[in-house]
Amino acid sequence: MFTLLVLEVGMIGTFLALDLLLFFVFFEIVLIPMYFLIGIWGGEGRRAASVKFILYTLLGSVVMLLGLLLVWAQTGTLDIVELSESHGAGMSRSVQILAFVAIGVGLAVKTPMWPLHTWLPDAHTEAPTVGSVLLAGVLLKMGTYGFARIAIPVLPEGAAAVAPWLGGRSRWSASCTAPWPAWPSVT
Repeated sequence: MFTLLVLEVGMIGTFLALDLLLFFVFFEIVLIPMYFLIGIWGGEGRRAASVKFILYTLLGSVVMLLGLLLVWAQTGTLDIVELSESHGAGMSRSVQILAFVAIGVGLAVKTPMWPLHTWLPDAHTEAPTVGSVLLAGVLLKMGTYGFARIAIPVLPEGAAAVAPWLGGRSRWSASCTAPWPAWPSVT
């Protein structure tokens, strides 16, 4: 019961935070109860799944924290509203690209985007039903929310520079995983 309450606090705090530091703290708070939900109440392979989950998400979090610190060092503020309204003012294009990539990697782990998604099948398979529902229903959306609320508005030049690569990677990934009959035929 306590783990679900802490998980809820982290989820609500992530979506309500107006400060990058608070966003990061709440974004990370959800890891602890989810680790215990999978590790204690999960299936047979729960220990390996929970360790894989925590390692992937913590490593992504370290990279994201470095990106957030870079934004703070360049702008002097962590206020999401102020940063969004300034559209990257005070940061050069190269700094925005670097910060977007760093923040994006951390968010991509939780979204989860290919190739940073390999923790997800194990976590879903081994998590108890309530953990799997929360993982699919809310936690996976937190990374996408971070892109829409923080990465793109705060670092628009970085997002514009990285977008073609992300689009090309998505197209390549989709073409590699598409069923054979769906591929266009050469006439």
